[in-house]
Amino acid sequence: MRKAINSRTNLNWLFTMAWRDTRTFRWRLLLYVSSIILGTASMVSIWNLGDTMRNAINNESKVLLGADLEINSARPMNDSAELFLQNLGGNQSRQVSFASMITFFNNKLSSQTLSRLVQVRALKGQFPYYGEFITEPPSAATDFQINGTVLVDNALLAQFKSEVGDSIRIGMKTFEIGGRLITIPGETVAMNSIGPKVYIPLADLPATELIRPGSRATFRAFFKFENSLDVEKLKGIHTDAALKYGMNLVTVNDRKARLERSLGNLYRFLNLSSFIALVLGSIGVASGIHTYIRRKKETIAILRCLGAKQSHTFFIYLIQVISIGTIGSLVGAALGYSITSILPLVVQDFIPFELTPEFTYLPIIYGLGLSLLLALLFSLIPLLAIREITPLVTLRSSIESSTPFHTDTLRLSLAGLLVTSISLFAVNQTGSWQQGLGFTTGLIGAFLLLWVVAKILIIGTRYILSNTWPYVWRQGFANLFRPNNQTFMMVVALGLGAFLITTLYLVQFSLIGHISQVGADRRSNLVLFDIQSHQLDGITKLLEKEDLPIIQQTPVVSMRILSLKGQKTTDLLTDSNSINFRWALRREYRSTYRDHLENTETLLQGLFPQTVYQSKEIVSVSLEQGIADRLGVSIGDEITFDVQGIPIKTKIGSLRKVDWQRVQPNFFIVFPEGVLEKAPQFHVIATRIDDTQVLALFQQEALKGFPNVSMIDLTLILNTLNSITEKVSFIVQFMALFSIFTGIIVLVGVVTNSHFQRTQESVLLKTLGASKRKVLTITVIEYLFLGVISSCTGVTLAFFSTWVLATFVFNMTFHPAFLATTIVIGGISLITLAVGVLASRSIYRQPPLQVLRGEL
Repeated sequence: MRKAINSRTNLNWLFTMAWRDTRTFRWRLLLYVSSIILGTASMVSIWNLGDTMRNAINNESKVLLGADLEINSARPMNDSAELFLQNLGGNQSRQVSFASMITFFNNKLSSQTLSRLVQVRALKGQFPYYGEFITEPPSAATDFQINGTVLVDNALLAQFKSEVGDSIRIGMKTFEIGGRLITIPGETVAMNSIGPKVYIPLADLPATELIRPGSRATFRAFFKFENSLDVEKLKGIHTDAALKYGMNLVTVNDRKARLERSLGNLYRFLNLSSFIALVLGSIGVASGIHTYIRRKKETIAILRCLGAKQSHTFFIYLIQVISIGTIGSLVGAALGYSITSILPLVVQDFIPFELTPEFTYLPIIYGLGLSLLLALLFSLIPLLAIREITPLVTLRSSIESSTPFHTDTLRLSLAGLLVTSISLFAVNQTGSWQQGLGFTTGLIGAFLLLWVVAKILIIGTRYILSNTWPYVWRQGFANLFRPNNQTFMMVVALGLGAFLITTLYLVQFSLIGHISQVGADRRSNLVLFDIQSHQLDGITKLLEKEDLPIIQQTPVVSMRILSLKGQKTTDLLTDSNSINFRWALRREYRSTYRDHLENTETLLQGLFPQTVYQSKEIVSVSLEQGIADRLGVSIGDEITFDVQGIPIKTKIGSLRKVDWQRVQPNFFIVFPEGVLEKAPQFHVIATRIDDTQVLALFQQEALKGFPNVSMIDLTLILNTLNSITEKVSFIVQFMALFSIFTGIIVLVGVVTNSHFQRTQESVLLKTLGASKRKVLTITVIEYLFLGVISSCTGVTLAFFSTWVLATFVFNMTFHPAFLATTIVIGGISLITLAVGVLASRSIYRQPPLQVLRGEL
């Protein structure tokens, strides 16, 4: 009983002392709490968004596809294929989709007709079976098939100032606009902005005369079955038979998995950004606790003199740390939940259904636990310094020394536990050991490099300092290496923040710059495709008439892989579980033939086929390196292609690297001349038109004579991509704000942590006769130099990391944004200076004795 009472008394005493000990420092402890608040809020909001998205995908899974099963093909379905489809039963619909130019009439923008490339979908049947077309008027969703009218994307009508009742021409047929297409089930706003949709009745498709042999179109059949039918089992039974007709089967689960993969990349990126914010917050707490324990050194020594055990003093401050972490985590979780109502609006354009904010408990519990764990682990290392504070510190604190970090087994163990925790979390969030460990390694590498820079700065300033310098400059630079300096924590915290935000910006800047570069100089900005062989001379003469250059002219032939290295495709698909491998085997390839490399290609291995094919030789083809890797083939391997029903045996003669970012015809497979000339094909021509009026007139003239020919205006694509990039950038910047604000709070904490040491030094200077101006100048020199060095180091790291990402991940050219990074350096330097001066204003505004009394 006495032991229980003593234990209860000891516990009460520890909590009482922990509370009383914070009386003069509570506002600074609240500053440490705010570091945890932002990191936790970021994590909880992102995890809650992830749960909301996953729940929505599960609830809306059938709406994503619009049917129970989709069967698609890149070639028209013949009688045998149609019989196969009919035998599957169920309610069926048909759709043919292709890109085509449409012409608007009766528009209010111009007296001339205006044209635009769109995605045309010719529909027959009751599709969609799940979800519905939202149109204006509502009846147009079903009436357009009966009345022979069309549904046009609402944004497209707004762009061309057209109304319901106006006319558009598609190919050789003129249609009346029957309704505005507001929402399409399973479609995102972002994708609609790239390729606006126009729906026409399938019965009117032949009248457009747009679908001809070799035309680029996708033929789909949609099915709705009874609820009792197992669609996945049905797919497994009929996959091999469908492959014989060149058809692919897509179920609700396939579409759901595809969406989850695409959204998973965005989600992982946002999640890692929020995790960095939490790590920064934890660093802020650790730096604050480090200085806080140093400030409490004499208090701890006095407690030891009064009989307190080492464990008692340790638990007093451990209670404070746990309290800081708990309060920060709870407030951060509440803030994160409130942010959850905003994030769905931010990502809505990239989600093919309406996203409604939901409240889920697991992200809050997970966020609370992880933020508290990281705050505790980061804080335990500086807390261990309490072990070295003895009662003798009250008499000779100036000569007490600490145990070196590398010889302290307990500190090393805690550091290892901290790194392990960060690694496991990163692996869990990315879903990949390689990516998770790569992220952790990069984070640790940034820390180590910033640590090295801080050490060089501390040592270097000691040696470069000269007695010939002005007094205030000597004092300002001496503060960088004096005892109790703040150089290390400020360089690391500020440098990491600058590194993160600058990397995010530079990746975005390089992406936009690379896309914009495509239309630069004399490269093509207009691509004409679906040109039939008999139309080639006419298109060429039209270009010559307008004095327009033919930058590239390329034939295109569709084909599929029949066998690979002697094994049939059907057998390989049955044996393989690799998604990438199956995709590469099942897809239809649009290939070309020529005797030269284009400016977007680089030969990596082998010899490019520069001579005309001889009939007795096996055909030597050139493959793009990426598709060769997916197929698992190399130089000399054999591939048999099905070219419109005719098998052609080939071997790989060379491998190429292709710059896919350039908007011009690029190909996975290139044949030599003399093989594919008689196969059904269409042609692509790339040209350049700088004058917008000439471009509009040429499009009108081309559509009059060749209505089936489609034209891609690169300028329009760039504008659309820039609009989408701005939306993606907003998401990135929105999440980066957590790291920025956390970094600022860490900065404020680090600067104010050194306030006590700077106060004693500055008061001594004033006592010795230094003016307020000199004390202020010394402060400005120190903080401005720290801000410049930290931000320059972070930006330099960002330049290197962005170059690596651009070169090896995004496969694009690195575009440095010197103006923006200069602004980052200047902004961080000014923030550092402002916070440092404001935190020290009491030193040079008040008399020395008053300042000392206030501090003591």
